[in-house]
Amino acid sequence: MSAAFQPWAAHARSLALAQTREGQWDAISALLEQAFGYQLLTALVYLEDLRLMRRLYTNDETISPLGGFKATGNGPWSRKVLDQGEFSVASTEDDVRTVFSEAEFLIERGLHSAFNIPVRHQGKVIGSLNLLAGRHAYDHADLDLATVIAGLCAPVFLQAVEAARAEALAVDRTQLDSV
Repeated sequence: MSAAFQPWAAHARSLALAQTREGQWDAISALLEQAFGYQLLTALVYLEDLRLMRRLYTNDETISPLGGFKATGNGPWSRKVLDQGEFSVASTEDDVRTVFSEAEFLIERGLHSAFNIPVRHQGKVIGSLNLLAGRHAYDHADLDLATVIAGLCAPVFLQAVEAARAEALAVDRTQLDSV
């Protein structure tokens, strides 16, 4: 094995061997930290037919609490990441304002850039890995590596889709924030 792949293989092995949801997210967090770094990591499952997202993971619930649903609209971020399955990089505070409804709250905490990685299964986006950090943190992110990481994470998202779908059917959509 090439030395360049050894750290990624170790992370993939950790993820494959994790026997709990917490262990899976620990492995994913470590993988994303080594690959790109972040101050805030969130993961959201996407229910395309219901146009809803739900937060599956966060490394900081004081900034980004678990659970709850967000409606997905027809905004630029939703079209790019969820509909087209493309990466999104926000480099500055102004960029963050165009993506997040809670932008000012994030900016106050030094989160001035974001990297959104769509997670796909059978060609459809089933979730998003969202990394936030200081200005310009992801301007040169390795998109090929991000693609590999998203593929490794897809089974974890698949596990969450049906549980989220069952809960989503009872949600009052008029009370939801939108992305």
